[in-house]
Parts: sequence; structure tokens; C-alpha cells
Amino acid sequence: MDELRNEMMQIATSYWLSKALFCAVKANVADQLSEGPRPVAEIAATAAVHEESLYRVLRGLASLGIFAETELGVFALTDRAEFLRGDHPQTMKHVVLMVGDDLFEAWTDLFHAVQTGTSAVEKRFGRDFFAELAKDLQKSEVFDRAMQEIHGGETELMLGAYDFSRFEVVLDVGGGNGSTLCGLLQAHPSLRGQLFDLPAVAENARRYVAESGLSERIEIRPGNFFEQVDGHADCLLMRHVLHDWNDDQCVTILRNSRAALADGGRLLIAEKVIRPGNEPALVKLLDLNMLAIGGKERTEAQYRDLLRAAGLELMAIHPTPGPVDVVEACA
Repeated sequence: MDELRNEMMQIATSYWLSKALFCAVKANVADQLSEGPRPVAEIAATAAVHEESLYRVLRGLASLGIFAETELGVFALTDRAEFLRGDHPQTMKHVVLMVGDDLFEAWTDLFHAVQTGTSAVEKRFGRDFFAELAKDLQKSEVFDRAMQEIHGGETELMLGAYDFSRFEVVLDVGGGNGSTLCGLLQAHPSLRGQLFDLPAVAENARRYVAESGLSERIEIRPGNFFEQVDGHADCLLMRHVLHDWNDDQCVTILRNSRAALADGGRLLIAEKVIRPGNEPALVKLLDLNMLAIGGKERTEAQYRDLLRAAGLELMAIHPTPGPVDVVEACA
């Protein structure tokens, strides 16, 4: 019984570790250790933080295998800590920064969401999560890079689960920096693309598309999907868009998107579908994060109802072994 109680204690205090990780990443500790062990005094001086306090954070993390104290006051990277380096090919640096900042604050009001069914983010900041991000360019950039770190490998999974070659034009609604659309077009040279997102996001996408050499095949269309969706395509793609919003907001997005869908076309929702049962699944915990933000992850039945309310029909769910499925719908 003591072992189970210890496990519960670790779960109850897990936010201690999350915030300690955030502090280490804010101080760029892993980047500073990329060339080898360094004394904490040097690390703290470079980061302009309090030496003893940083030492206590690193000592705590080292006790869990994140960093290692090789001799008194000297720290080195471990295999786990390598993922906190900004130049690591599988870096999680910006994920830690995002989770430990505004999202962390929003989670402190999670019970408000449980009590009311409304957003913990709006309770905390007085605006939705994306409006909060939009007022701070640095936070917006951290979020964008965190999304890349979390979802960067999903395009390959989508390509393996669904055949995009049948389409002529893919309209990526809420397409972010354009990386997903560029990946689809690189895999299918006959495809053309349109990307729709908020004006500031669309400008970032324009730069990414230009760097990818696909400017001649991709049109950038700025706008707000709560007002209208500008474009026309036989495939509409929404990747991790609907889970950000409540059901009424999603119906508005879907109805506006449907107007841009060609006759006989398909609307594809790239999100992980919640399966029934008690099996561990990251999407069930991610759903709690969306509860804090004001959205939700959904089951097959919930997608069916949502699509029906917008005049669309769920046709099939194409699963992948990773953190995304492809939900296929038609008008």
C-alpha cells in the first residue's frame, strides 16, 4: 500500500517538476551544457539568475535523472536533459516554456472550468487563449515552435493513413505556419494549396512557404474563420483546430468552412479521436488541457453530432499509430 501511496504523492506533486523544468529551460541550462559540464556559478551568471536558487532547482531535477551533478556544484546533461537543448532534432524546449507559462497559470483555475463548463483561460486572463497569445509576440513564437515540436511528425502519419492524391486543391483552414500544407504538397507534386489563418499568422506562413520553395503552388488567404473562410477547394483540412473551441464555436467554424468546399469534396479533421475504455491514452489527458483552454478532444459520437449540426456527415475515421487520426466528412 505504501508504494501506491507514494505513486499518488508523485502524481499530486507533479507540477513541482513541471515548473522546475520551466525554470531550467528559461535559464537555458541545457544549451549552456551542450559542450560539457559547467559549474552552476557560471550557468547562473550567464543566465543572470540567483546561483543558490538555480543550484537547488538543478539538484532536484538531477535526482530524477534530468541533468547530473558530476561533482559538487557542477552539472552535466543526461539523455533526458538532451531534449531540452534548443538545437536537438527532437527538442522539447518550447513545449516546456509554453506549458510552464500561461498554460500553467490557466490550470490553476481548472476547477472553475469544472464548476462552470467555461474556459479557465478566460477566467484567468479575461480573453481566450489565442487572444492572450496575440498580445505578446514572443509568446506567440514560443507557441508556434511548441506546436511544431509536438505535432511536427504528424504529416507523415496523415499521409500514411489517407490518400491525398485524389484531390486538386487542399485548403488548410487554420493552417498555422504552413508546415503541414507544405508537407502534403511535397508528397504530392500535382496538388495545389491554399492556407487560411489570421492575418499575423498568415504572414508567418508566407515566409515559411517562400523558404520551402512552394510559393507558386500555395495561396495565402488571411481572415477569421468565425466570420468566413476565404477559398475554394475539393479538400478542406483542419489540423488541431476544432479541439481548441467549444461545440457552438466549432459549428460556426464548420459552417463557414463548408461554404468553401467544392461539390463532392471532403473535409478532413486531423485530431486524435478518444476511444472508450480505461486504457491509458495521452489524448484523455490532453483533453484536460483543452478543458482549461475552453475546447475539448472528442469521441466518434461527438464528432458525428458536431458535423451533423453543421450540415456535414461523418464518413470514416482513418486511425494512425500516433497522436493524430484523420476524420473524413462530406457535405
